[in-house]
Amino acid sequence: MTRRLAALALFALLAIAALAPIRAYDAFWHLATGRWIVEHHSIPSIDPFAIASEKKPWINGEWLYEVVMYATSFGNTTAISIVNALAVAAIFTIGFLAASKSAEWAVALFAACIAFAGGFDRLGVRPSTIAALLAAGAIALLSSRTLGPKKLAILYALLTVIWINTHPSALLAPLLALVAMQVDTRRWIVAPASMLALFINPFGFRAITAPLELTSSIRSGSFVNAEWLPSPAAVFPLLYLTIAAGIVLFALSDEKRANIWRLVLFVLFAALAVRYVRNQGLYFATLPLLVPLPKRGGRTWAIASLIPIAWVIANGIHGVGVDAERFPVRSAARLKALNLSGNIYNADQFGGYLIWTFYPERRVLTDGRNELYRTFLDEDARARRDSRAWHGLLQKYVVDLAVAEYESERVVVVDVASGEQRALPASLVRYRRRDWALIAFDDVSMVFARRAAFPSGVLEKLEYKHLVPDDPAIEYLNPTAAKYELLRAKSELGEGKIVRAMEHAMAARHVN
Repeated sequence: MTRRLAALALFALLAIAALAPIRAYDAFWHLATGRWIVEHHSIPSIDPFAIASEKKPWINGEWLYEVVMYATSFGNTTAISIVNALAVAAIFTIGFLAASKSAEWAVALFAACIAFAGGFDRLGVRPSTIAALLAAGAIALLSSRTLGPKKLAILYALLTVIWINTHPSALLAPLLALVAMQVDTRRWIVAPASMLALFINPFGFRAITAPLELTSSIRSGSFVNAEWLPSPAAVFPLLYLTIAAGIVLFALSDEKRANIWRLVLFVLFAALAVRYVRNQGLYFATLPLLVPLPKRGGRTWAIASLIPIAWVIANGIHGVGVDAERFPVRSAARLKALNLSGNIYNADQFGGYLIWTFYPERRVLTDGRNELYRTFLDEDARARRDSRAWHGLLQKYVVDLAVAEYESERVVVVDVASGEQRALPASLVRYRRRDWALIAFDDVSMVFARRAAFPSGVLEKLEYKHLVPDDPAIEYLNPTAAKYELLRAKSELGEGKIVRAMEHAMAARHVN
């Protein structure tokens, strides 16, 4: 009874602690895809959203997650945050229940909470979170001593089918079963059943080869994604502390032979987490199920379990809906209200949110699916180094609108007449004010409209002619006009960090 009550209390506390706004940049193109599938009753064979994506077969191995997440939330971002928090709570509650079968429940509770603190930041609104849930479920099944080989094979195959249609990490499923076979060699059927289950997906063999090709492409350095970088100890100390603690616990275990399969899987998940940041969720989700915990321990461990939960509550970002400090929420809302048509150039991290907001009325150039934009990524990299290539890129894709990120570094330009070099804010270089009008901005983005694309007079009423949001301290040629524009921006766009920074800069210069 104590164990069950502890599990209920843990689930409730973790669900509250895990409640966070949507922060994953990929979340919204996943949701947009789920919406597309529901509306069209089919899975898109090529990308339907972005202009610059390569129109080749799109192997979307996460389609099931996308449909379920969209359907269960009806596209409501508050509901999405809640559903994800419940999934995160379920991951570590499963870990506690499985671990407490062979260890003191209070110690298992502490281990689950430590794992939650380590994995919380990597378990946002994204398919990998459900993959972590399925990985925990897989190990819980393989740990069962009551299931016969045939029943285990059926249940594990069903789990594998769900997993391969949710996230490419399902390729681990047969390997987990193969390693765990040493618990009972009569379970040899589980691994081949899982292997066959991988092929039950809309893409067949391509669902297996596509993630391997993507991994190979990442290693080649063709593009850089922070999630595919190694996990530094200085940034993720808890990862390395738990690895060290796990090794010690395995060394002290009285059942070393029985725990060999757990040790092998622990090393596997630890290596994946160290090698790639993106795999930390899998590691922490499986940690309580793999590490041999003490069979005895006082209830002090249960009280200590509150410490990692409290740490997450104190240090994490909490709430529901969309994190307006990561996405162009106010800028996109303003652009949508203005009802200006045209293709949108955008920073790739904003692409999913803009697709979610504007598709199909307006099309963006790119988003976070790097494997679909190899040609465009090269074009964009060249354009950012060469002004002629930049303007050629905008012309090629018939760009009339832009949602630009803030760039901390200035762009050096050379005056043709004098040869003098000047460092200017990026927005003044990439979106020359004679060609582009600034029509909205917030704390994460600026919105520009190409003058030639709209009738004369339309942009004149919307434009902020004098403000330069990516350089709040810039010296204005007409400070009085800039001050009135800033007042208008506060009324139309709301007050944020950028607006306050410009206010403070103007006050420092005693603009009247």
